[in-house]
Amino acid sequence: MAYLKLFHIVFLFIWVGSLLALTRLMAYQAKEEAAIQLRMARLYRRMYFFVDLPSMCIALGLGLGVLILKDVNMKAAWFHMKMTCVALLIVCDVLTCRNVIQLSKNPIQGRGVKYKILHGFTALIMIGALVSIYILKQKTL
Repeated sequence: MAYLKLFHIVFLFIWVGSLLALTRLMAYQAKEEAAIQLRMARLYRRMYFFVDLPSMCIALGLGLGVLILKDVNMKAAWFHMKMTCVALLIVCDVLTCRNVIQLSKNPIQGRGVKYKILHGFTALIMIGALVSIYILKQKTL
């Protein structure tokens, strides 16, 4: 059980880390010329489909395994907060996937504000999840 939870946390950090890296790189890339953007878009596709997506699936699967094997109070506030943060991270992942596919088709020009917003939102969700789950879970113990 401890190994299952450990691997769940490891893959969760890989998932969120790759989301943060992708969104930040896309924001920097928006300032480059079209040929460089298209070359970098191939890198983003590989990073998304070979790092981000598998780690998300493994983290969600292991989290489901922990949920099934461990006696979890599903009425607790920390559990609902955790599930809300998971849903928001999945939304961020879907938006990142859409942006990666969009960038590989045609380059953009500008400052990359939407990628910076997505980057900040992902970081905010993760920080909020860690802090609030820790605080709420400590109150129930």
